[in-house]
Amino acid sequence: MKHWYYADEARQPQGPVDAAMLRDLLAGGRISHATLIWRDGLSQWQAAGDFARELGLDTGARFQQPPVVAEEVAEEKDGSTAEAVTDTASFPPPDTMPETDASPYAAPEAAVGLVSQVVQGGEVVYAGFWKRTAAYVIDSFLLTIITTVISTVTGLAMLPLVMAGATQPLLVVVLQVASYLVQIVVMAGYFAWFHASPRQATPGKMAIGIKVVDTQGAPISFWRAIGRFFATFVSTLLLMAGYLMAAFTGRKQALHDLICGTLVVDKWAYTHYPERQQPKLGVVTWIALALGGLLSLMFLLAAGALVAAMGGVFGR
Repeated sequence: MKHWYYADEARQPQGPVDAAMLRDLLAGGRISHATLIWRDGLSQWQAAGDFARELGLDTGARFQQPPVVAEEVAEEKDGSTAEAVTDTASFPPPDTMPETDASPYAAPEAAVGLVSQVVQGGEVVYAGFWKRTAAYVIDSFLLTIITTVISTVTGLAMLPLVMAGATQPLLVVVLQVASYLVQIVVMAGYFAWFHASPRQATPGKMAIGIKVVDTQGAPISFWRAIGRFFATFVSTLLLMAGYLMAAFTGRKQALHDLICGTLVVDKWAYTHYPERQQPKLGVVTWIALALGGLLSLMFLLAAGALVAAMGGVFGR
């Protein structure tokens, strides 16, 4: 199934949607045949009417606009009124985009309709400690699955070396170090790739409705995202105090944000729709926090039971 993207009234890309949804949008008047659309395989954005046959549209309605009836204009007795009508008719309707040779959007290479335009001057809702924690819980769960699969595959592939390492302690150490390095690379790639993506957020942040930007609200580069990931090690080394700083700093920045010049904000911040921002904790945030708290409690109980069992063994 092909995924389509379309430009809304504010000239912001929206999507993905399927062909049926595009037809519904056209039928409902939310977009017109002049609206710019894009799908994978196109080199640039084009008018929806150009794909009438592919989308199953009524080709007879292509680019039709309500005409200005000459008789109605002629009936105007006031010449200034008639002139005003004529002048107004020369402008394109507010809900359509004028056709130009150059598209206002760069045709995307992947998740195209998500290219963001930084809009300054609006209200900004910063993501506080609890939203960030909830996002991290979700990302940690996903990363656990990913690293477990990778570790299992690489472990099976290196099984002969592990068997040989039974008599070679140095080889065992090398394999353990390699395993840790693979996990770090996977985590760095996960956070950097998603933070530098068009959505500017990991799956956890997407679920919570937040994103990572620089201090001016613009997307960050892949290499800055890499640096931000390794800066989290500094926040961790200080007994997690670097993370707690997000609860007390003015723009809710953690230590690694201050180091790299980044912010974590609502996904609608620095856009044309700042009114859509949600300062309160949403349902997904509460669920993630509850699951995170439950897992932490289970871990502490298991650790306590293990310590008690070991104490009993050594106490004999």
